[in-house]
Amino acid sequence: MEMYGENPSAAPGRRQRSETVEVVDTRRAPVGAAAWPRRYRRCRGELLDTAPTPAIVAMPPCNDGKFATPSPCKGARGRHRRCHVGSATRDHSHGTGRLRAQPRSGGRRRRSVLASVLAGMTALAAVGAGQQAVAAAEPALPPSGQTFEHYPPMKDVYADHFSFGVFGAGEIEGLTYNYASYTPGNEMKPESTQREKGVFTFDAAEAAFARYEARNPDLLRYGHTLAWHSQTPTWMWDAPPARFGQPGTFDRAVALENLNAHIEAVLGHFGDRLVAIDVVNEAVGTADPADWRASLAKGEGWYQALGAEWVELAFLKAAEVVDANGWDVKLTYNDFGLDSPTKARVVHAMVEDINERYAGVRPDGRPLIEVIGMQGHYNLATDVEAVEQNIKLFATLPGVEVNVTEMDIALPPGELTPENENNQGVKYAELFRVYRDHAAGPANTTGNPKVVTAVKLAGVRDVRTGWKGGEFAMPYDYDGRAKLALLGILYPDEFLATHEWIDTSGGEELPPVPGVHVYDTSAGDSWSGANIVLGDDATAWPWSTTDDGEVAFRPEPGATYRLTVNYTAKGTTSIRVRWLRDNSNGGYTNADGALVNAHPYAADQVATQLPAYFNSGMVNMGSYDLVSEITMDGSQPADGLVGNIGIRGGGGGNAFSVNTITVEKVTGTGDELLVRWPEGVAEPEPPATTLAYRGNNWVTVTLDGRATAPATLARTEYRVGAGEWTTYEGPFRLKRSDRQTLRYRSVDSAGTVEQERCVTFRPGGGSVDVVVPPDEDSACVVS
Repeated sequence: MEMYGENPSAAPGRRQRSETVEVVDTRRAPVGAAAWPRRYRRCRGELLDTAPTPAIVAMPPCNDGKFATPSPCKGARGRHRRCHVGSATRDHSHGTGRLRAQPRSGGRRRRSVLASVLAGMTALAAVGAGQQAVAAAEPALPPSGQTFEHYPPMKDVYADHFSFGVFGAGEIEGLTYNYASYTPGNEMKPESTQREKGVFTFDAAEAAFARYEARNPDLLRYGHTLAWHSQTPTWMWDAPPARFGQPGTFDRAVALENLNAHIEAVLGHFGDRLVAIDVVNEAVGTADPADWRASLAKGEGWYQALGAEWVELAFLKAAEVVDANGWDVKLTYNDFGLDSPTKARVVHAMVEDINERYAGVRPDGRPLIEVIGMQGHYNLATDVEAVEQNIKLFATLPGVEVNVTEMDIALPPGELTPENENNQGVKYAELFRVYRDHAAGPANTTGNPKVVTAVKLAGVRDVRTGWKGGEFAMPYDYDGRAKLALLGILYPDEFLATHEWIDTSGGEELPPVPGVHVYDTSAGDSWSGANIVLGDDATAWPWSTTDDGEVAFRPEPGATYRLTVNYTAKGTTSIRVRWLRDNSNGGYTNADGALVNAHPYAADQVATQLPAYFNSGMVNMGSYDLVSEITMDGSQPADGLVGNIGIRGGGGGNAFSVNTITVEKVTGTGDELLVRWPEGVAEPEPPATTLAYRGNNWVTVTLDGRATAPATLARTEYRVGAGEWTTYEGPFRLKRSDRQTLRYRSVDSAGTVEQERCVTFRPGGGSVDVVVPPDEDSACVVS
């Protein structure tokens, strides 16, 4: 029974009969407590709650127009309402309207509750023949800021639409109250179930299931994941070095044997206790809709040994195990970034091709790949329309369902502002309206494809560390109190009718620094990190990937460079420095992917290898200088340990800010600053040359070149007339009567060339003694 719903309408001219009944609501009783007796009013055959339970603020009227409507704050602009009185905020979150003082700094963050009401949305309801029609106002949204038991369970609200579950661990009471299914976040991954070849352990996964099932025996189980390139021992695809009696040469036969053995053992253990399992996770690399097989090319994981076939090979083995036992376990392909139309087309093409080629292999016409898992790792920049269109695209695949998995909506780290909380609620509401309107359950009466069978959030509460730590991504805050996000999930239509998107753009634009691209979710970007573009000449550097014609610096093979990144942890307390093949958020070189975890460092250590993983010695809200000092190896192949440099959050975290970036060339005569962000490197002062000449018709010429530190003078050079440039080695003589033009300049150790200067000699005037300083006009001086 839905505890909050639309206002039921009566037939015109008829008074709706109403009666009161008493029932026992066992669903809402806490575990271990007696069932709660509840009083309901029967309205048009439905039981509507009339008692003031914690979960209900106002219930729909039974055509009598009687309901409770909290008064919203007065004078707020638009529909996004806040009340501030001096340094206090009027608190509507607990229905008291009391004023409470707000900490100015250092205290618990301010919760600004946006009191909302369905204003202006009324309908005329006839209450009887010949009687005057009255306006039946809509019920108000419940307030945010309360603990979970004050709201209807999310699983119950969407029970007739799709299964509502959780991915990963979470606060146990809120999890079992709100979610109908549980998917372990890490406990079923290959490194957890078979770290050593042939040694399987399922204790962690079974313990995770048991922990939550003890509170809810009806909790549904989903599995994650059988085959993935990450969190998997590399020996599985027979990567070097040789281990467990394997050659360590990416041997196809050995890798396939390992893949089959792992799937058979893990799937065989959990069996039909699972509703579905992610057979393959995140196979797509760089998406190319014209060639899905090429899109699977990665320098890591199963692709190295089995090629693009590894996906279908994994599904074939999983189907063999499931079908041989007669289990009804859905086989899922799960991937992130499927809000991207480009990547969605790749996955669609892959699933379509594989299912068509293996049609008839499974009993009862079941497709080989039965479910597409759309990871919902979103943020405020997510294009909801693109998500909807991609769901419709996947709905064209015969017999294929869509699960929304691992869903969260990350906010800029630091402080949860009222504007960002509002916008997160709007984004959740927009997405859940899409999921609801494409749900496979009977409650979806739209004409849309009915394809979404499960939605799973990536947790319960916001967390300070770990996955999405510090990014306020969940519907409950750190203390377990509902944010506006929860209201957006529970009541998407009502929420969107009363909350508008708040434009938070603006602020000072930093001047661009050539070749340095820095991103920060705190500033509204979709991710945090940086790309440093190296080289624009493939003949000088093996991987030249500038996409706008600008580079940070042009590396010299064999030269040593020091990269210093100062960053502030706002939840993400580990940082990776990686090799990129392009200027995107991703696109790591194959060699980088193979060694991504091979070189861990503490914050106070100097990394001497890239990729570098700074994963210790950092705490939340601390700022650190992370230093890497590497010698560029120009002999690396184009997909090797070479390319552009990427700064990324460890574990995919985006709760951090890059404060400064510097790159120095390390030399025996002093370090040369090449890159400085955000200030930029000031244009180097060119060297300066002083010209002196003295004599009569014949004059003696002296050139004195000086460089600006830290650069040193490389040379001073001159030419007479149209002659060749000659390096100056000491004073020389010229004849004034020859009417010659002398041109001169100096060059410093950084290659900075002084603007060419000149003097033209003329006869006459007797003896001359002239000094031309470097700050004089560079136009030729007639002497």
